[in-house]
Amino acid sequence: MMTREQNLSFKLEKLREAIAKGGYAALEINSQANFSWLTRGRGFIGLAAVAACGSLIVTPNKVYLVTENIEAERLYVEELHQTPEIEVRPFPWNQPEQRGAILAEILDGGKLATEQDLASALFGLRTVMTDYDLEDYRALCQESAQILESTVRGLTPGVSGFELAGELARGLWAAGIEPITALSAFDGRALQYRHPIPYTDRLENYALVVICGRRNGLIASVTRNILLREDPGMIEKHAKCAMVDAVATAKLQPGAVLGDIFTAMAAEYAAQGYPGEEVFHHQGGLTGFMPREIRAVASTSHTVRANEVYAFNPSLQGSKCEDTILVTESGIEVMSHTGNYAYVNCEINGTTIQKPTVLVLQ
Repeated sequence: MMTREQNLSFKLEKLREAIAKGGYAALEINSQANFSWLTRGRGFIGLAAVAACGSLIVTPNKVYLVTENIEAERLYVEELHQTPEIEVRPFPWNQPEQRGAILAEILDGGKLATEQDLASALFGLRTVMTDYDLEDYRALCQESAQILESTVRGLTPGVSGFELAGELARGLWAAGIEPITALSAFDGRALQYRHPIPYTDRLENYALVVICGRRNGLIASVTRNILLREDPGMIEKHAKCAMVDAVATAKLQPGAVLGDIFTAMAAEYAAQGYPGEEVFHHQGGLTGFMPREIRAVASTSHTVRANEVYAFNPSLQGSKCEDTILVTESGIEVMSHTGNYAYVNCEINGTTIQKPTVLVLQ
């Protein structure tokens, strides 16, 4: 298994090949997603930050952390683990003009590539997980799903959406997982909105709960649904939604075209009696160091590769399915499957695929 140091060295080698091929002297990494992909550390201050709070300048033989003096020591010690290959070049927060002088010294007249300049190469590298990434990813997905499932098992009538979000955040933070997305809706509101942020609504019988949990840059996406008391109509609807999810899972393999998977999901909605349902919410797609690297649509030409991770999220007027799934050469691995929830067996071309369904507590 890769060590953190080996993981960094491997990624730097690939980056340097792309830098040289493009004719650049160095590359500036300054987005949160790419900062975490390269270092497996956190480059943010606020959870919603898209830009990192420091830049990594990758040259042919060195990596420089260029950042304000406020952030320099913390990033180097806590997020970069004092990696000797990385040299810290701080500048005073109130003298930002010094940043330019530092970059000029590092580049020595060479051309600096931005992330946009090498966007295609970065995407190709970032979306295929290394062994080191996958070891962490599996643990993240399991812990995130267990926290979500444990939390919803404790739901009682009258709890508010805000209270539920607080309980989810408490459990996730206790495991070192950042709750970058927490969605919840109860009863009629769950049927009305596909992206229901926590609200004042209070639980009567049915709950739809969604999380995206992030740790060291990797993101787990999980949805679970519960009923306090049995509701045959909602149970049936979940079985139909699960079939759409199962169709996507069955087609998820190296060489598949993501647009074809979306088209198959749309066809299954129609087969289940809900034609056109896919237009009311996106159906998910490629994930990893971003909640969705690509959202699948019929025209998406991306070809699925081994060691990519996907999270599809079909929804059906209140019901929703979502797990985080690894693609391997030998099949798929549902990394967020705990085996400790309510499941329905979906038959797809003679193969049985198990999917989470709505859990009835009473």
